[in-house]
Amino acid sequence: MILVDTSVWVEFFRQQTPVADHVRVLLNKKAIVTMEPIFSALLYGVSHMKEYEVVQAYWQMLPKIAFKEGSLIEAASLARQRNYHLMGIGVLDAALIRATEEGDHRLWTLNDNINDHIRKPLIYQPGFLRS
Repeated sequence: MILVDTSVWVEFFRQQTPVADHVRVLLNKKAIVTMEPIFSALLYGVSHMKEYEVVQAYWQMLPKIAFKEGSLIEAASLARQRNYHLMGIGVLDAALIRATEEGDHRLWTLNDNINDHIRKPLIYQPGFLRS
């Protein structure tokens, strides 16, 4: 499964191609998984009730990675061990990385700090983004 980061969802909701088109393909294949920090950030950033309802509908339909008590503490510990703070990777990003590693998922993000500093097998990168 692909854990789609907030940065990708923003492009999807803005209908920015080719990202939006590829998210639709993954949605149709039921290949996307999500977790609470991603959708809490998306819901925080909406401007109108209609946007809120659309984002909330996606949250309801997608399979979720459990975000249990202590997840952020464990992510902070991982981030410190790996010096993520020196790489511009925050604690919420560390939580996504940790969930990706533990769940045998791949992370699709447009965040260069993450893409440049985590193990390549953990990164999902559609063909149109490869250099």
